[in-house]
Amino acid sequence: MPQAVKPGIMLRRSLEGMPMEYFAYVPTRGQRHNRVFVTVHGISRNAEEHLRGFIAQAERYGAVALAPLFTKESFPRYQQLGSSIDKGRADLAFDRFLQDAAESLGIAPSPLNLFGFSGGGQFAHRYALFYPKRVARMVLSAPGWYTFPDPDRYYPLGLRSAPDWPKLKFTPSKFLQIPTLVLVGEEDDIRDADLNKSRKIDAFQGFNRVERAERWINAMRALARAYNLSGDFRFETVPNANHAYESYLAHPSFAEEVFSFLFDAPP
Repeated sequence: MPQAVKPGIMLRRSLEGMPMEYFAYVPTRGQRHNRVFVTVHGISRNAEEHLRGFIAQAERYGAVALAPLFTKESFPRYQQLGSSIDKGRADLAFDRFLQDAAESLGIAPSPLNLFGFSGGGQFAHRYALFYPKRVARMVLSAPGWYTFPDPDRYYPLGLRSAPDWPKLKFTPSKFLQIPTLVLVGEEDDIRDADLNKSRKIDAFQGFNRVERAERWINAMRALARAYNLSGDFRFETVPNANHAYESYLAHPSFAEEVFSFLFDAPP
């Protein structure tokens, strides 16, 4: 039976038998048009802050908002979906969280309208690569680096099976059809302590988050053309934003742009 949730109050819920929690918010006027918004935190693991930052839009658009929390202890490499094929699998925990939210709140989260910031953006696009049928649209904000649609590079750099990730299978014709917007702050071009500075990533993807976003978008567009697909991949910068999440939320149109891309327009 769905759990009775008072609209306008943030719910914190734990998953039974799994070291994972999530936050949920039901708008005061209730859910409209079955809209569900899922936001994934960065390495600060500030899931509650993520949800609070989008409450105004959840109300305006009539969307139930959800924010999973991946703890460092249980999911140290959640950005890559796990430490290996059989260890710390954040994608499997994410599926459990979605199932619990569906049952406890009486909603249908999938196909997902998905947002991820920094490490959460890494998680979001890799989840979409693994499970393209489960994602309707996504917005990635300032991922540090990306999995490119390159069959010759080992996952998580590319799509080739690796020792820790054997027997991977991807369907480009599916994930290329997911409309995707990448947002990166104009001032988020600093090689800060949190940025992966691997020589391979620097050489292949660029030296900062802006360069890496542009190269990934261009690679996705090129592959879409190769498959004769239109492919909706967009890149935009956020004025005055650095890599602090608060600086993105401080921009007046940021949260609204995320929701308008995912849901088109308020009902």
